[in-house]
Amino acid sequence: MKILVLCLSFAILYSGCELEEKEVYNDDSLIIVHSSGDRYSIVSPSKNKVRYEVTPVDLNHQISSRHLSYNSEKALLLAKEPGNTYVKIIYSCDMETGENLRQVTSKDMWDVQSFDASRTTSTIVLHGHPVDGGTSEGNIFTINLDGTNIKQLTQNKELVDGIELWWPYFPAFSPNGQKIAFRGNMRTPNPDGYWWGQSIIIMDANGSNKQILYNEPEANSGAHKDISWTRDGKFLVFLTTEYFSNPKNRVKVIRVEDGHIMDITQNLLVDGLHTTNLCTSPVCNTILFNKYQPGGGDLHQISYEISEEGDFHIVGNWNVKCKVESGGLQFGAPRWQPYTEK
Repeated sequence: MKILVLCLSFAILYSGCELEEKEVYNDDSLIIVHSSGDRYSIVSPSKNKVRYEVTPVDLNHQISSRHLSYNSEKALLLAKEPGNTYVKIIYSCDMETGENLRQVTSKDMWDVQSFDASRTTSTIVLHGHPVDGGTSEGNIFTINLDGTNIKQLTQNKELVDGIELWWPYFPAFSPNGQKIAFRGNMRTPNPDGYWWGQSIIIMDANGSNKQILYNEPEANSGAHKDISWTRDGKFLVFLTTEYFSNPKNRVKVIRVEDGHIMDITQNLLVDGLHTTNLCTSPVCNTILFNKYQPGGGDLHQISYEISEEGDFHIVGNWNVKCKVESGGLQFGAPRWQPYTEK
């Protein structure tokens, strides 16, 4: 009897130690980043450290981008289809373990180029080409996480504000899921043939009510990408390239209501290097980014505020949210989603 009591006491004591040593997180959102190779890491915003480092099970097909689905329930991975052809498809897997790998799209649908996940429903928006390589016929579609309810939202060469839309790219859901912003190559006739420019366009989540939000004449020299909404849905933050500028890689903010534009490039320069892999927080006024270097390196953040008059302002200077201590590249290409612990 004494031996039994002693054993029980030791078990309770040991259990108590385990509980005390267990890391406690208080996250209302999670960040997924490229870790290295085909691994990804899940970063805790509350602790500024890695919660999970994951190698997806049964997937080794050159992952090119990573997202989290609605409420961070699944990790979403864009990678080459089995057989290692050029065709890229979207996979889902258990976020914490990389298990239960499933295809959301298939090679018989599209060669997927870019995608985003809704913050309000289990819906994904994607840009895909036909699998025969017909890039001029690429369009934007929505699809449910389980692969059902496919809808086409754009039609290549359709008119938007009187201008032909070609190659819609980089779709991004608004925080409430009611709007989608994307980049479009726009073709306008002129006496010498055609003028090509790149615009940022917004539309309803069902593809209706398209309007050009940003269409500077200089935009024909560069490319817009990493389009991200502020958490209130009033502004878009994005990267663009302007070959006539110094630096040529710019970070801009545009007000959705009236198209007012501002340049915040200088605020996000790190060690004289330009910003890459930009995204915004769904729960606070924060922009995440990497400085331009192979693999991504440290994860940087900077805060902003929106005044009562509806103006956007950067607050303070950038700082390092997660620092690579070992020399490995663990914080590349961040994407940020809300999360409720189950």
